[in-house]
Amino acid sequence: MKTFTSALLTAAAAFSVACVAQAADAPAKKPAAKKAAATKEYRAPPMEASSKLPDWRGVWAPHERNMFDPASFTDPRNKGITNAADMREYPPYNAEWEAKYVKVLADNKKGVPTDPHANCLPGGMPRTIVIPYPHEVVVTPKVTYWLLEETSAVRRIFTDGRKHPVEEDFGHPFQGHSIGHWEGDTLVADTVYMKDYNSSVFDVTAAPHSDKVHTVERIRRISPTQMEDIMTVEDPIAFTKPWVIRRLYDLKPTWEITEYICEENNRNPLKADGSTTTGVVAQKN
Repeated sequence: MKTFTSALLTAAAAFSVACVAQAADAPAKKPAAKKAAATKEYRAPPMEASSKLPDWRGVWAPHERNMFDPASFTDPRNKGITNAADMREYPPYNAEWEAKYVKVLADNKKGVPTDPHANCLPGGMPRTIVIPYPHEVVVTPKVTYWLLEETSAVRRIFTDGRKHPVEEDFGHPFQGHSIGHWEGDTLVADTVYMKDYNSSVFDVTAAPHSDKVHTVERIRRISPTQMEDIMTVEDPIAFTKPWVIRRLYDLKPTWEITEYICEENNRNPLKADGSTTTGVVAQKN
């Protein structure tokens, strides 16, 4: 028994010596790697030329009412009319499109719906600049965002040097396609490919335009509290010459843009008696 025990102890000792020798021959272990450093605070890359761009931050409201051309309010031919929907614009229509507009005006007086916007469709360009709801303009080096509370519409004016896309590929969205460039503190915006009068019109009088309407705007801040948009409108289908209008926007420091969902009628909800907040009685099916 003693002989067996001695043999076991001798074998254990030999194994221990072999392990120590092997450890001595092995390369030294590297110290455990330290935990990755905490994530650095994110810093956006600098916006090239941003210091040269004007500051148009804030919410703006159209200074004039919702006629496309503010000059219509003082036109002698509209004298005595106080409701914008009962007035009319005087675009340089050719005979065919003047007749279209005259019919629209007659339908307006009969109560026949003529304004696509009344059916929850977005106003679209060029009517976007007229919509009497809050507007917000965000200027960045490569695109200027024109945000509209009405229907939560977004217009993008690209200033990265791109050209207009091919019409057949792009189609005719409500806001069209806008590209622009800066001339000092003035943004020159060129917009094409807008919808025609079946989906979008100039204003509340439903003055029509074709889908070939083309606008060029010169937008600038003329005072700490006011912005100007001079727009030249061309329509080779409907006009005999360009139509130039000038609109102003007032800064509203205490305003904020809120959500506008026309499909839920959240801007003109029904009251308990079935009428709307504007006093229009809802029709029963």
